[in-house]
Amino acid sequence: MAALTALDVLGVQRFVFLSNRLRDVVTGSYLVHWSTSKEGALKTLVPQSQILLAGGGNAIIEHPSLEKARSFAARYSRLIYDEAPGLDVALVHGEYSTGNLAQALLDLQINLARAKTERIPAASLLGLSVTASCRETGFPACGFDMAEPTTPLATIILKRREKREEANAHWEVYLKDWGDFAFPMELDHLGRTIGDTSMIGVVHVDGNGVGKKIKDWLHEKVNGGVDDDTVRREYQEWSSAIDELGKKAFKNVVDRLCQHVQEAVEHGQKIMRITGTPARLAFELKRTPNKKWFLPVRPILLGGDDLTFVCDSRIALDLAETALTEFEKSQIPHLGKISACAGVSVVRVHAPFARAYDLAEKLCGSAKRMLRENVGQTDQDQDCALDWHIGSSRPGETVESIRQRQYTTGRYSLSCRPYRLGSPKGSSESWRWLTRTLLDDRKVGLRAGVWAARRNKVKALADFLREGPDAVRQTLEAWQVVDKNLRLPQLIAQDGFIAKYRTPLLDALELMDLHLVLDPYEVTRGAEEKRS
Repeated sequence: MAALTALDVLGVQRFVFLSNRLRDVVTGSYLVHWSTSKEGALKTLVPQSQILLAGGGNAIIEHPSLEKARSFAARYSRLIYDEAPGLDVALVHGEYSTGNLAQALLDLQINLARAKTERIPAASLLGLSVTASCRETGFPACGFDMAEPTTPLATIILKRREKREEANAHWEVYLKDWGDFAFPMELDHLGRTIGDTSMIGVVHVDGNGVGKKIKDWLHEKVNGGVDDDTVRREYQEWSSAIDELGKKAFKNVVDRLCQHVQEAVEHGQKIMRITGTPARLAFELKRTPNKKWFLPVRPILLGGDDLTFVCDSRIALDLAETALTEFEKSQIPHLGKISACAGVSVVRVHAPFARAYDLAEKLCGSAKRMLRENVGQTDQDQDCALDWHIGSSRPGETVESIRQRQYTTGRYSLSCRPYRLGSPKGSSESWRWLTRTLLDDRKVGLRAGVWAARRNKVKALADFLREGPDAVRQTLEAWQVVDKNLRLPQLIAQDGFIAKYRTPLLDALELMDLHLVLDPYEVTRGAEEKRS
């Protein structure tokens, strides 16, 4: 009988963010990718034709027999132990007879889930006789990095340092059309402006309901009695398409960023600057040692419908929208459209990296919950959404408790997050409405038109919001005695609230000096008007 082997990398967050150094995080994420990729650990262990799924920390492999599967497992485990120490992988086998591949794949998912819950975590003795501790992890030190000969490091970090160049080269494919740029390996090279804006954005994007779509597809094949060759072919088709979707989403992020780099000369020296709206939020790029320019973005994790990158805080939300837009127009063979949600945590440059990623993941989950709760009004499979938070969170704090503590006063909610991505026209309450209308519309935008010259009044709105809609309406009426053009978008009328109990104004106010729009909406709309 033939056999299947399923692999699932466990504790990815703990492994990747073991160190707070970006270069160690990058190589850690590369090792996760390497452990289940066709070009990595699986390359010499099994023929490519036997791999049904590989990537994103998961793999499913076919074998002629159970004995062959067990032999593969032994060789694979040794390779992981030697090349990626500290990485935990759950592994299960399952036999099947001809014509039952679809059912075997369903059973394999159940057995893998059971194996993950029943496994006994390793409890090593570390190093009782070792007195030196690793500077990065606190584990027993086993050696030194040649670049830092006085710093003792654990094996798990030393192995990452060995893979540094390989990990960096893994992402170069996304820069093949942009030879003048490179991805940074240090957080300080992400574009931070010393003395002005020194914050980064951790962006986590994840597909909606992908597991359910796969399970429904497998049930359909089982109930239809579909032959193994068809199941195998279609499985590889949609798994490859999902993998390409994630890659294309990040490629669009890189392309969009590179397209908005503008060259200039200051004090006789050439500089590169990220431009957009408002112009005052534009910032300079850092120079690499080999005369290239560091892009203010660094990919961390990319596997299938799961994408994580870190960037300068000013472009984080714009790039999150760019990635979601690719999911918005996706069409995966046999599975249909796969939408996604994004979570963006904006923190200080050297804030604990693991905590920032954890918050971004929670924010992504918050956006997913919003879609599920509004399933009667929106279709979760079709909609994209995003959520964000500015500042660090307390350890273990949920998104709901953050909102309750910082954005709730009495019966009023001072935030409308999370937001659906919304239609390109941005005519209803959505992210696109928030950024294109509430922030940057030429007539009613808070940082455009008449409001642009009334920054003190705009900032003062934050205080009146806490008093409720009546206070906002009375304040606006008083201001309009002097200037009748001071008004808010029609959706929130004159009291600044939606349905009398929640307001998007504070969300917009927080983004006024932080959110740089790379592709100015007004310019795009003007071009469309001319064409029409």
